[in-house]
Amino acid sequence: MALPFVPPRPSSPTDHDLNQPSFLLPWRPPQHTPSLTRLRALLRQPLRVHITDARIFLGTFAGTDKQLNIVLINTEEFRMGDDDETPEGRYVGQVMIPWRFVVKVEAQQKEEPELRTTTTDYDMYL
Repeated sequence: MALPFVPPRPSSPTDHDLNQPSFLLPWRPPQHTPSLTRLRALLRQPLRVHITDARIFLGTFAGTDKQLNIVLINTEEFRMGDDDETPEGRYVGQVMIPWRFVVKVEAQQKEEPELRTTTTDYDMYL
């Protein structure tokens, strides 16, 4: 008579993670890595995204997904051609840009306020 197979109990949570599909695992908050911190700092900031077909999207960064697709809101699209005329933009609203089409992403650098070395009576209320 054959005994039923009983799988061994996992000795640690990592062993358990390897044996279970990811959708059955408990949710864990993301780790705070330097890359994730920099990405979070870009949220709600204006971005300029250049893509492979010579278009530029200028909008507010709303997020990204696991595949690094970029989501922009309040976005304008500009087509850059070979002619020397000024490119005209059109409002496209919310867009999702696949990462495979992204050539370059630009963000405006935050300016640090200048430190004043002297004060006078009239600039007391800045």
